[in-house]
Amino acid sequence: MDNHDKKIPNWARRFDEAGPRRWMKEKHTNRRKGEYISAIVWNLIWLFIANKLPNWDTGFLNDHYLTVLQPLNWNIWIQLGGNILLLLIDFRFLRFLLKAVMAAATFLILMVFFYLYPFNFSNTGSFSWIDALLPILFVIGMVVSALTVVSNIWKLIFWGRRD
Repeated sequence: MDNHDKKIPNWARRFDEAGPRRWMKEKHTNRRKGEYISAIVWNLIWLFIANKLPNWDTGFLNDHYLTVLQPLNWNIWIQLGGNILLLLIDFRFLRFLLKAVMAAATFLILMVFFYLYPFNFSNTGSFSWIDALLPILFVIGMVVSALTVVSNIWKLIFWGRRD
């Protein structure tokens, strides 16, 4: 080790281990299948909750919720179908394509929620601050899902051919 290398901290010497070679590694198939199964279960739970929510007297839903419910159901069914298909047929090209489609569906439903805002927490007492927070979270979610679409299309074009 020369004099220059002695000045470099240990974490910087190991930087290459966490660099691009690690980023480009894919998760093991079993781990991905577990993620698909958990996503399927969560989407089924959210499908049930989203459709039963108008029947429960929650007090924080406004008239726009029934307008938002159909696109929300479409989004959940897209997520379910994509994860079921990935559970059955998981190869790289299809994975990146379906993840881009699912992220685009998420972007669209977040946009619908942002513009039609189906909630009204001002009636629920001390939870009125949620009305200010949720639109910000919807915008952050739209940015993240748009970046996810771009990322998966990038991977589809440049990494999808390595099967």
